Amino acid sequence: MAYLRLPFCSPYKLIWPLAIKPRTPSERIHRAYARYVWAMHHIRAFPRVALYGVTWPIAFAYLSWKHTRKLGGVIRNATGKSHWRQVREQFGLALRHSISPKKYYVFELFRPERLACAGDYIARYEFKGGLHNLLESRIERPTRRILNDKAAFYRHCQLSGIATIPTYLVVLEDGWVRRFLPFEGALPGCDLFLKPMRGRGGVGCERWQWLGDGRYQSNNGDVLGAAKLLAHIVDLARSRAMLVQEALKPHPDLRELSLTVLTSCRMMTVKNESGGFEATHAVFKSSTREGAIVDNFHKGGIVSKVDMQTGELGPASDAGVGRPCVWLERHPLSGGQIKGRRLPLWQETVELVRRAHAAFPDRITIGWDVAITDRGPVIIEGNAQSGCDMIQRTHDVPAGIGRLAECYAYHVDRALERGMSLAWKVRKGLIRETVPLSAENKAELRRVLTLFEQGAASPL
Repeated sequence: MAYLRLPFCSPYKLIWPLAIKPRTPSERIHRAYARYVWAMHHIRAFPRVALYGVTWPIAFAYLSWKHTRKLGGVIRNATGKSHWRQVREQFGLALRHSISPKKYYVFELFRPERLACAGDYIARYEFKGGLHNLLESRIERPTRRILNDKAAFYRHCQLSGIATIPTYLVVLEDGWVRRFLPFEGALPGCDLFLKPMRGRGGVGCERWQWLGDGRYQSNNGDVLGAAKLLAHIVDLARSRAMLVQEALKPHPDLRELSLTVLTSCRMMTVKNESGGFEATHAVFKSSTREGAIVDNFHKGGIVSKVDMQTGELGPASDAGVGRPCVWLERHPLSGGQIKGRRLPLWQETVELVRRAHAAFPDRITIGWDVAITDRGPVIIEGNAQSGCDMIQRTHDVPAGIGRLAECYAYHVDRALERGMSLAWKVRKGLIRETVPLSAENKAELRRVLTLFEQGAASPL
């Protein structure tokens, strides 16, 4: 939907929000997304939307059959809703709110209290590839490059006084090695964590335990000396640059939930109406795989809601397409209590992400991965294009209700107003020579209109 690709649900989300006056923050976000897509594609969108408006039930029928066949029986036993009733609800959600059959199960919209708030759920494509790009296009010198470059992110956090994972080395594709922190020998004498400088999802990561006497052991049991391990890192970097970081340990109160990984929280911060920064949502992640080295949600991880005021955890679940209606009060491997547990150093953690967002003042929202370690909370990384799926899966209130939506709606409204004030109004013939334009504005106007013609992702 973000790029008008073949939708798995109706494309009417580009039409319905424009036909009503928005009354809530979520309706303002849906309307802003529709306006942005039409401005981005202009008249070229009409044939495609018309085609998808007729053919989308074909894709919907297949996906509804696929997911209902797999999960419908479980939901019927839990709620009493028949397969056909589930399909009817999926169709209504796809038609009215452009929510796919998969998300029907992920967000547990078969629960009446959640189904009643269906219009307040924010689709992944509305943020990622959508309105995030609109907000990005209004920034002259965006810090997104820093967030996407783990080495630059570490340096920026150091200069800003933000606690983050100690990073010792960066190794580039040509074998060039740069030290960020001082140490003796080929590698520092501590547990090490290797990860691609521009990777995601835990792909390509390795953990090496310090054994002493210049030796390290991998999570697979391999033992290498410092020189051979450095050569191994250089070899890994031939395909993509690598970072060498210290493998920190979790806070003692969290070790029965962390097992072999450093557990983390995904926390959302947003710039508010006055230019300050607020932490609005958090989920706690943990792994359920023996020998895992990351707690990624899509690699066997589970997540639970975190109460923003107290740091108290709710029950945990997987992504929702494997075991629907299964919510864990205890960790399935260690038996450690999840529900009701309070995270240590929670107020310090909240304050850390607020200060971290202040170090990237041009960003409207940032999704932070934060670890609460035996040394205190530290930032692992920040995500410029963060979605809300984990939040909406674990929280009973969708992301379209609350401070995140209120602040986000405020900023996208301002961004669209600024876009309308120049490029959009000229394009629609609402202003002409009667409105004088400076030479600088004329150059900007030519640039924006050229982007419109080329179909660029962020023309406004």
